[in-house]
Amino acid sequence: MEQIQSDIEQYRGEIKDKQKQEKSLSGEIALLNSKVKKAELELSQTALALRSTELSIESNKLKIEEMSRKIEQEKQVLGALMQAIYEEDSRGIIELIMSLGDISDFVEHQKFLESLQSSIYTVLNNLQGAKGNLEEERQILEEEREEQNKLKSLQEAQKLSLKSNRKEKDRLLNLTKDEKAEFERRLAQKERDIEQIRNQIFLLEGVGISLPLSKAYEIAKVAAGKTNVRPAFLLAVLKQESSWGANVGQCFLVDKETGMGKGKNTGDPYARTMKPSRDVAPFLQITAELGRDPYNTLVSCPHPDYGYGGAMGPAQFIPSTWMAYREELGSLLGHTPDPWDIYDAFTASALKLARNGGTAQTADSEWKAAMIYYAGSRWNNRVYSFYGDSVMELASAIQNEINAMGG
Repeated sequence: MEQIQSDIEQYRGEIKDKQKQEKSLSGEIALLNSKVKKAELELSQTALALRSTELSIESNKLKIEEMSRKIEQEKQVLGALMQAIYEEDSRGIIELIMSLGDISDFVEHQKFLESLQSSIYTVLNNLQGAKGNLEEERQILEEEREEQNKLKSLQEAQKLSLKSNRKEKDRLLNLTKDEKAEFERRLAQKERDIEQIRNQIFLLEGVGISLPLSKAYEIAKVAAGKTNVRPAFLLAVLKQESSWGANVGQCFLVDKETGMGKGKNTGDPYARTMKPSRDVAPFLQITAELGRDPYNTLVSCPHPDYGYGGAMGPAQFIPSTWMAYREELGSLLGHTPDPWDIYDAFTASALKLARNGGTAQTADSEWKAAMIYYAGSRWNNRVYSFYGDSVMELASAIQNEINAMGG
């Protein structure tokens, strides 16, 4: 992992250097070659991290099984002790004295009963401790599974990035002489047609939102005005999030007890549409406040192999996360925030980025804010660097388009 990370840092530096150089066909090919090698290393790194997480999950499962066995044993001991107490309590004092023979035996017998009582308290304490440990290990296991889900999602995005970079590199290598001349001419062109840029479609694939870049920029500017987050950076994060979600915004909740849902178009059942213990209650509260039918309001579907769905609207906040921002968001907006409203959703994302240091508007601060946006408290795990790098590269491209529009 350390060696791979060192190599990734080397290619990251090469990419930055090549991006600063004057553009040419050979330079673009060299840049793509570095991106391909970096993506290949990131895939290897993520695979190792996934294996490590899988081992942690297996370890936690074994601990839980051992604790469950211990609890069952303690219950059996407790049952035997309770039975002994019950049998002794069923005998009267006269019967005891008659059967024991003298008072000294009776006193010893009472000490024995007290010992049984003490043993019961000990077993109960052991049960309580084992139960606490069991819940703690289950929480750790749940966190490890969440980590695994993020790593799997990241790995899929890395594969797409690698495939795209390889395809573009091969295309450039296979250009004919005339095509090379045309490519060089386009690279030398300082700006594209401004009207073309304005009308360029800004597509949030996962949530099905398609609008001109100029309109997306106007909405992002409104959110930026309330939070001081750079519009191009906000648009890059929103684009990154939605582009990864093939099943975003395509499910309805069906059962609030189990979190079962169904596909919007197919009606197919989805077992993990929403996490019942975490998101169903806040989702019902959010939809009730907005007058929405909770069973006819679109949320994200779960991945077929892992994790939960339930994310809402353009910003793709899960209900429990939305609730953590709702009050402050309401103060900024002046009304009850709606995760399915594009202005409210953009502002929610901007607020989350602002809380994480995105207001400084420097490359380092924005990179860190993007990392926290995705990975939370584990943002400093270098395995997730791909996300921050991708966001910043996309933000740079969007900023160039905004600059060309005069923004």
